[in-house]
Amino acid sequence: MESTGFNINPDTVELEVKQGYFIKRKLIIDRLGVTFGKKFVPFSDIESLRYGATNVSVNGVPTSVNYTFDFLQTDGKKFRVLFAAVALSKKSKAGAEDHNSIIINILWKHITSKIVDKMIATLNSKGTVRVGNFEVEQTGIRIFYRRFIFSKREAFLPWKDCLKGVGPGYFYIQSASNKKAIAKSSFLNTWNLNAFYSLINYLWDNGNCYKLERGEKI
Repeated sequence: MESTGFNINPDTVELEVKQGYFIKRKLIIDRLGVTFGKKFVPFSDIESLRYGATNVSVNGVPTSVNYTFDFLQTDGKKFRVLFAAVALSKKSKAGAEDHNSIIINILWKHITSKIVDKMIATLNSKGTVRVGNFEVEQTGIRIFYRRFIFSKREAFLPWKDCLKGVGPGYFYIQSASNKKAIAKSSFLNTWNLNAFYSLINYLWDNGNCYKLERGEKI
C-alpha cells in the first residue's frame, strides 16, 4: 500500500492509502480515534498497539519502506494500517516519514503514554510488567531468551547488571556480566513494546529503577 497524498497538523494526520492498483482507503488519525476506510475506532477502544518500519528489497535492490501500525481493540479484534514509500524517491520517503512521525506523536498522546502510566502504576503497586521477552520486577529485569533453537532460558538481572539497547527493528536487554544472556523483542511483532521501551528509559532516568528497588514511588 502506498501513501498517495496527505494533510497533517500536530493533532491530525489524513492521507489516502493505495491498496493494489485501484483501491484507495482514507486514513484519519485525530484526537477522537482512528478511521481507516469505513472503520472508525475510538482511542478508548484500543488497548494495545505495535508498529515499525520494514525495508523491502528485490534481488538486493531497495524498492520500498513499509510502515505498519497494528491495533488491538478491547474486544480482541485487530486491525492493521500499512503505507509504503518508494525507496529510491526522496519525495516519497520524506512524505512517508512525515506521516509516520505525526502518527507516532498522536498515538503517544492518546494511547502510548497512557499504557506507560498503567505500567508505572503496576510497578508502584509492587506488581510486575511483562512485555515480549522482558519482565520488570522491583529489583531488576527477568529476561527470556534462547542460546540455541530449542534451548529456552531465563535469567534475572539486577538493575546494576542491565544493559539496554536498540538494533534494527528490535529492543534488547543484556547482562553486563554475561554477554550471552541477552533477550530481544521486535517492535513490529510485540504488543506495546514501544510503550515498554519508554518505560525502561524512564526507569533509567534519575535513578528511578533504584527508587523502585527501595520501595519508593516512581
